Amino acid sequence: MEEKLIIAKKFLYKYFLIGFLLFLISVVSYIFIKDFAAELAQSWYGIDPQFYYNVIFIFLGLIKMFLVFLVLAPALALHWLVKCCLKK
Repeated sequence: MEEKLIIAKKFLYKYFLIGFLLFLISVVSYIFIKDFAAELAQSWYGIDPQFYYNVIFIFLGLIKMFLVFLVLAPALALHWLVKCCLKK
């Protein structure tokens, strides 16, 4: 049983690390090319740049919440559970 918990814990940690790296790349790209992307969205789809900035900001916030609450928190819980199971 502990082996399955360890595998799940390692999976969630790796999933968090990959997701966090992609999140950082998204934030850096948002910082440096947000004006270009907003102009592109405006010319292609007729989206107001302020609306585009708000949508991207909300998207980044949701990704951050997803990574912390749905990936990192269960990984930490599994980590503590495995430690308790291995002590016994």
